[in-house]
Amino acid sequence: MCSPVKLTALALIFAQLLGAIHCGEYDNIDNWVISYKSKNFPENAVLGGFDPAGYRNYVGRTLYSASVVPARIRAETGYVTFNTESVANTATFYEVLVSNATLSYHWVHSFDGFREDNAVCVGTSSTDERVYICRAKTDGGLLIGTLYPDIRTCIIRYENLPLRKFEKYEVLVRKNKSVKWIPFDNQIN
Repeated sequence: MCSPVKLTALALIFAQLLGAIHCGEYDNIDNWVISYKSKNFPENAVLGGFDPAGYRNYVGRTLYSASVVPARIRAETGYVTFNTESVANTATFYEVLVSNATLSYHWVHSFDGFREDNAVCVGTSSTDERVYICRAKTDGGLLIGTLYPDIRTCIIRYENLPLRKFEKYEVLVRKNKSVKWIPFDNQIN
């Protein structure tokens, strides 16, 4: 039997997923794992930087209004923050980016809204513009931000710190890895 709290949580998650289907557009190339505070954190999560308190931040995404935007996930405490071009907020529902045997991720220097090859798109803005993950050093941390190609800057706003815009930043890109081919052995012992 489910408790009322669990049922409420499941209903909220379902509502957000339904909203994501109708509002934001997800990129299906990368491996995103649905997560929440009480779930075990994936071992192969992609590291994004560190916050001003020194905690490692992992790459995630969340639904906000009619947008899907990058999120900063503090695995040790389950604290998740994100920002749009004007708002900074926290999230309880999010997805974590994970690497696997065929996909790895790394950060490359970029500038002025330039779209790097294989840049990781988290989703779309409320105006159906693609949204990418960027990061920059600011306010004592290496913080994940939101890159809107039309605005041509990496936008970072963490908690109550001022909104920062960077024309030079790093963008997250995927790299496909080859997997050693192993022939199928259909012998039965």
